Amino acid sequence: MKKGKVLLMLFAIVAVGAGFVWAMRYGFEHSELIRSAFSGAANEVVGEAGSDSAATLAERGRITALVSMYIFAVITVLQFASLMTAVAVMSGIRSGNDTAELKLKQLENAELFFDIPLYVGLFGTVSAFLVMTFSPQSSRLIAYSSTLIGIIFSLVLRLTLQYPMKRRLLREIAVGWDVGGGK
Repeated sequence: MKKGKVLLMLFAIVAVGAGFVWAMRYGFEHSELIRSAFSGAANEVVGEAGSDSAATLAERGRITALVSMYIFAVITVLQFASLMTAVAVMSGIRSGNDTAELKLKQLENAELFFDIPLYVGLFGTVSAFLVMTFSPQSSRLIAYSSTLIGIIFSLVLRLTLQYPMKRRLLREIAVGWDVGGGK
């Protein structure tokens, strides 16, 4: 892939990612539904957290929910970045002028890019365990959603990009063998 296209894709991922994180923050601040997904309930003032602390339990809960929301947003952005990276790698292989045999080898070498969404999902699950101490509800949301998104993205990549391309390349190789009388 050319350097300019890589930079453009990287810029697009960063811009869309920043927009998504901003939208999540805006939704957190202005929507009780989104805020409650990460905090478990409406933020009510409970009282002082301790005699030596000025922070209320509600404020601590709000901060924990906000951190959980940011973790969720960043993991979701990483999922989309891994999806776009795999699409770009596949596009580079598809548009190359290489032989079908070499493209098939490149496709096998690019296998890692179809698994990255699963790894990001696993990272999200591990991150959720870190949040679990402070917010069990939001940790479940992060763990389940990151794993689910990773599985879905990996499956979509394999079914819509990898399988059709591999099938086409295998057919091209088979036709080359039949027509040429064997290689």
